[in-house]
Amino acid sequence: MRLVKYLGIVGLALFAFVGHAGAAAVDSFRLGGWNGNAFTDDQSGLFTSCVASADYKSGITLYVEVDTNYNWAIGFSAPHWNMDVGSDIPLQYRIDRGGWQQGMAKAETKNLARMQMPQGGYIITRFRRGRTLYVYDGSYNYQFRLTGTSKLMARMAKCVERNVARHGAAPAQNTATAPSGGLGQNPPSNPSSSTAAADPQLAVEATQALFNLMGSAGISGLKLLPDGQREDEDLNGLHAVAANDARTLVAHIFGAGSYQSENELMSLIIADSQKSCEGSFSSGSERVNEGGKELYTSYANCEAGDYQLIERVAIVKRNAGGIFVYGVADTYVGEGGGAPVSPPELTDPDFYAAAAAAAN
Repeated sequence: MRLVKYLGIVGLALFAFVGHAGAAAVDSFRLGGWNGNAFTDDQSGLFTSCVASADYKSGITLYVEVDTNYNWAIGFSAPHWNMDVGSDIPLQYRIDRGGWQQGMAKAETKNLARMQMPQGGYIITRFRRGRTLYVYDGSYNYQFRLTGTSKLMARMAKCVERNVARHGAAPAQNTATAPSGGLGQNPPSNPSSSTAAADPQLAVEATQALFNLMGSAGISGLKLLPDGQREDEDLNGLHAVAANDARTLVAHIFGAGSYQSENELMSLIIADSQKSCEGSFSSGSERVNEGGKELYTSYANCEAGDYQLIERVAIVKRNAGGIFVYGVADTYVGEGGGAPVSPPELTDPDFYAAAAAAAN
C-alpha cells in the first residue's frame, strides 16, 4: 500500500508541476529512468508543457519541464515533505564542479517545489553533459545523478514540437519569487539570511589560503580574478582564482556536509577534465602524506597537437570542518600553435608541500 500511496503523490505532483490540477496528459514517453508526459490546458485544449520525472533511492523525485517557449524548469518532490504551499525557497545549485548558482523554488504543493531555470545556454549545456546535480537549501544538501539527460533534453524538445503542432501553444508562464523556507520544510517564523551570506567569508578564507600557497611554492605573476569577472565561466562560483595566460590556480572550500565524499569529488573533477579534452587523455590519483597531513591528489593530462594542459588537484582536510580543494592548471603551447606558452616549473612535491601548509 505504501507504493500505491507513493505513486498517487507522484501523479498529483505532475499535475501541480504544470501549474494546475485541471491539466490533461495527452502524450507520454519513457527514456531510460525518465517518464515523460505532455500536458494541455483542459479549458482551452492548448498544449502547455512536457514534464519528465525520475525517482531516486533517497525517495525524492526530480522533474524537468519544458514549456511552449522552450523555457525550462526543474522540480523536486518527496512524500514526507511538508512545505507551506506558495512559499518561496532560496536554493543554491551546481552541476559537477561548475560554479554555484543562485535559484528560487516555489512550493506548488506541500510535497513539491518548482524552480525556473535560466534561459542561457550555459546551465542547460551543463545539465545535458553533467554527471551530478547538487542542491543546497540552507539546511540540507541533495544530489542527483544526471543519467541520460542529454538524450532526455533532446526528447523533450521533440515532445514540445510535436504537441504544439497537434494542439497549439498555450502562453508560457512567467514566475516571480522571493525568499523563504527550505525544501521539505515550513518557512521559519523568523527567516534567517540566505546561505549566500556566508560565501564572502569562505572566499576571504580561501583567498588567504591561495596567497599562502603561492608564497610557499614561489608562484608569482598571477592576477587575482574576482568572482563574476572571470572569462572562463567554469571558474565562476569558486572561492578564489588567480591566473595568467599559462597558469590558473584555484582554491575552494567545501564545508562539512556539503559533499558526499572526497572520492566522489575527485572522480567528478577527473571526469570533467576528460570530457573537455579533445585529444589524448591520461589521469591518475593517489593519497600522499606531506608534513604530517594526508593529501588526496590527482593529475589529468590532455594533449592535442602542439597544445598540452596539465591539471593537478590536492584535497586537504580543513580544521574548521570540510576540505580545501586546491587546483593548478598549466597550459603549454608549442610554436606550431602560435606564440609559445609555457609556465614556470612547479614540481609535484612543491605543490603538495605548499597545499599542505596553505591553511590550518
